[in-house]
Amino acid sequence: MKKSALIAALLCAVSSGVYAASDVTLYGVVDGAVSVSKTKGKAARVGFDNGIWAGSRFGIKGNEDLGSGYNLGFILEQGFKTFSGDAMNSSKAFARQSTLSVSTPFGTFAAGRTGGLSSDCGTYNILHGSSLWTSYYSTGNIYGTFILSDRMDNVLLYNTPDMNGSTIHFMYSNGMGDNGDEQKWSKDNHYYGVGYEYAKGPALFSAMWEMYDHKEQNLKSSQVFTLGGSYDFGSFSLYGAYQFAYRANSLPTYAFANQLGAKGANQHGFSASIGVPVAGGTAKLQGNYGFGKIKEGSRDYSMYSIATAYEYPISKRTLFYSFAGYGQGKKAASSIEELNSWTISAGLSHSF
Repeated sequence: MKKSALIAALLCAVSSGVYAASDVTLYGVVDGAVSVSKTKGKAARVGFDNGIWAGSRFGIKGNEDLGSGYNLGFILEQGFKTFSGDAMNSSKAFARQSTLSVSTPFGTFAAGRTGGLSSDCGTYNILHGSSLWTSYYSTGNIYGTFILSDRMDNVLLYNTPDMNGSTIHFMYSNGMGDNGDEQKWSKDNHYYGVGYEYAKGPALFSAMWEMYDHKEQNLKSSQVFTLGGSYDFGSFSLYGAYQFAYRANSLPTYAFANQLGAKGANQHGFSASIGVPVAGGTAKLQGNYGFGKIKEGSRDYSMYSIATAYEYPISKRTLFYSFAGYGQGKKAASSIEELNSWTISAGLSHSF
């Protein structure tokens, strides 16, 4: 009798463990491409590129239903280089995302490391308006013109519940500078973001305001306003985005970050693109244009790029892609390598 009770208890423990494990998922992406590229004033390069359509990564995510509409979740995600196996960021165990979240009937709360609202990184961004988003190369994608937020430590966020397709997003990061959150609050860099997103049927739209206060560098705050959206007409999809940046300075994805000086720059950015189903895949064409003025020295600049891509799903998990892009910068942007180049590339992306 005692033996039967012990066996029953062990079976119950094992079944409970299996049930708990079913809520934890290991996932990832392995992505790599071969490319030919040429930067102004330099010789052409032929080589292997890592994570072009989607960054190569492995991750663990889990969810626990607490009942009554409450859920606890986590995501731990690290990036790596496909062709060498090296970590994309060797200083962090989970550099792409490390978040703990609670979903409630009143909205979602989360904390940890993740991308800003306009970053297109992680779970909580709301960037829309580009068929090539931040995939591929800055010679042709939205990164070549727009100023986008990056991944940040010490993030706190709140997203409202879905209100007939509409949600409002609030995000804050404390201590996103070199010294993290180790010094006095008034000397840390901080990020503040507020965004609105509409996602219903074939329509997507977002509007956001982001501010970086640069306290660690003792600079004036930067403010970035971004609008973007798309509509799927069935036979094709249209995308468009606009951005205004005020006193842009020391932003991690901004090509002029080492040239702006203390006063930063004001900039306007535009992007328009289309996606068309072709031969079982999707053909895409995108154009980007931006212009602005670096306040220190009153230096004008402009940049434009155009790119095309074709994406073909070989299976549910494997995608073949090809890309060609060209970009050019004028005046103060004429010396920025990322803005004066062309690239041709083809690769595979596999998700698991």
